Amino acid sequence: MSTNILVTLIIGFVLFILNAVFLTVIFFMRRKMAAVSQWPSTMGTVMTSTIEWRSSSDSGSTAYPVVQYSYQVNGQAYQSYKLAPGPEVGGTGANKVVARYPAGAQVMVFYNPQNPSEAVLERKAPAQWLMWLLLVIFDCALCGVIPFMWFVGQ
Repeated sequence: MSTNILVTLIIGFVLFILNAVFLTVIFFMRRKMAAVSQWPSTMGTVMTSTIEWRSSSDSGSTAYPVVQYSYQVNGQAYQSYKLAPGPEVGGTGANKVVARYPAGAQVMVFYNPQNPSEAVLERKAPAQWLMWLLLVIFDCALCGVIPFMWFVGQ
């Protein structure tokens, strides 16, 4: 087997694995969002709303919104930081999130009826569009670039 074909197969395999990982993450995010959309709601109060700077892989730092809120379910008090289902998302939109949830504000809190300590302020995952974009890019690479590389290597 020639080196070009081997390299093409390795790149194709890596892109295929990444594609499967992104599909799995999207599947579980959509499943979680479907469950969250059925959760009941209660009123809560934002206790703190700040920006937290965290180190990023490129030697810089990224802003993350940190919103702590309190709420009650059946007379039991709870606190949470979770904004939405899925992974935390930081970046340029962090200031908008903090502005949307100022300290002292009354907010709608969606909570898991089986585990009321699990709650969110938003029912949609903010980074889902990014996952779809990456999936499309990997699919284009799998369906376009890899066959082209294989053909050129022949």
